[in-house]
Amino acid sequence: MALKEVFAPKEAEQPKVYADEKPAVDVDLRFCPKKDRPRMISMINRLAKSPLGLETLQIAADNGYHFNFIRGKHRAFGFADPEHKRIALNPNFPDEKLIGTMCHECRHAGQFVRAEDLSESKWDVKTNLIYMRAMEADAQAYASSACEEMFRMGDKGPKEQFYKYYPEIAQGFSKALIKNDAQMGHNLLTDTFKAWYDQLGTKSVYEEGYLLEPMQQELNNIAHGKGVEMTFDRSISAEKTIAEICWTKDGNYFKDDAKILNSGKYINVSEFTMEQMKKFFEFRKELTGLDDAKALDGIETRPNTIKPRVSEMRKPAVKKDKAAIIQAIKQNKDKEEGKNESLAKFAAFRRLAEKRIR
Repeated sequence: MALKEVFAPKEAEQPKVYADEKPAVDVDLRFCPKKDRPRMISMINRLAKSPLGLETLQIAADNGYHFNFIRGKHRAFGFADPEHKRIALNPNFPDEKLIGTMCHECRHAGQFVRAEDLSESKWDVKTNLIYMRAMEADAQAYASSACEEMFRMGDKGPKEQFYKYYPEIAQGFSKALIKNDAQMGHNLLTDTFKAWYDQLGTKSVYEEGYLLEPMQQELNNIAHGKGVEMTFDRSISAEKTIAEICWTKDGNYFKDDAKILNSGKYINVSEFTMEQMKKFFEFRKELTGLDDAKALDGIETRPNTIKPRVSEMRKPAVKKDKAAIIQAIKQNKDKEEGKNESLAKFAAFRRLAEKRIR
């Protein structure tokens, strides 16, 4: 169990009495029960006092996202669902924690709007690493900066909670503040974005959630005759990634050369992750004859730093013979041709990853 989970509250703090406010941003609350709206509006209005928080809220509102709370037990602090245009927050955490989460998830909503290609099952491995990591680095850069803006206005709780739950990126943010003489702005966002990649344990967990688990599911699907979904045939450059991810209303904030995302800490994976991906391509070749191992070209490795949370890659028992598997692959490919890409898989994929990672 992660340290933050040990200290995470199992239930929300004592019920607060919320004033009868109107939201500072005209967000869609139709699907938020009336009894929950005062709490949601209170958090929206607190976040909206931050210029960066207001920007993220406005983008989500302008693009039709609705806000409500997660029902039932859930490990995630919150999530953004691009298919159903939903920002969802976990009510079992205090407002001060959820305000930063709200900013983070609204930032994801803006990323989804700007992205031209969210068909992650088609991406090559390098694109998955560059794009998914950049999404998280950007969302955390915005959330930490918004919490800092609120802190300077006297609302200290969100920053304190951010530092409690994300000590590694908080340390990176603090160093970025010192480097930039405590000045808010694009340089601070850039340096905080880059600091996200120093979180070795976090990167390992994301590799498991965004790469290894989908790869194992792919093998299971193939063995059951469902065909191939992961094609590894689409690439998004670092330059395009930065252009889509790091946009602000005042221009792109990322001040370094986008090409840095192609090497070093920005692209490397743990030795465990690399070993499992090699096994995946080996097993998939045995099952289908497809040889896509070149998809790992250019991916660097780093030493393992945490105990893996997933099992080693395994080749599932085959339910059909190889000829039937290949026929299923062909049929699946024929069905996909001419169809518009849907956000449904991406949304489900992100919800699963958020549930596991947060």
